[in-house]
Amino acid sequence: MQIHRFPYLTVILCILTFVVSLAVNYTISGTLIGKIKVPDLEPFGGYTIEHLVNFELWRLFASQLIHVKQFHMFYNVLSLFALGCLLEPRVGRFVLALVWFLGGSAGTFVSTLMVQAPWNLGTGGSQGILALAAVGTVLYASGQLRHKMTAFVLGLVIFPAFVLDIIYAENHLPKLGHVVSFVSGLMIAAIYVRKPPVK
Repeated sequence: MQIHRFPYLTVILCILTFVVSLAVNYTISGTLIGKIKVPDLEPFGGYTIEHLVNFELWRLFASQLIHVKQFHMFYNVLSLFALGCLLEPRVGRFVLALVWFLGGSAGTFVSTLMVQAPWNLGTGGSQGILALAAVGTVLYASGQLRHKMTAFVLGLVIFPAFVLDIIYAENHLPKLGHVVSFVSGLMIAAIYVRKPPVK
């Protein structure tokens, strides 16, 4: 059974990410895709554990909208749109929002613990997207998501993220933040995603 036919939340998140990330980049560099550095994003939502200790919880949301590299943001927006169009009609807006926010927040938080200051600011949308991809993987593997583009979209989101991690990481292992996000998505899928009753 389809809960929502048009992926309203997906479209809203994509537009927010696109507009906010470009606006922040313009504010910092004077151009929409000019070069900026991770520490530059602290006033706009990038966070460390100290920000959360100080109850600056708005950063958990804002951090997922801002990016250091805008070409990476473009890829994330396309990935989010493709995944959301597949998932939102199946799982609904609530579960989509829950996975994006909780899975993204968990991965972004862990990422802040893995990098030395001042480069340890949590930012970017990759973590939330990987959490959504995990839900898509569960639905696809269980036969609940049968759209012909599902395997292609999942591969386009998951494969580059982990392969690039392995290639560029010093230890040639996936980033822990990406792993935590993906596992978070699997856990949420196991709790909230149910097979439709057999008629």
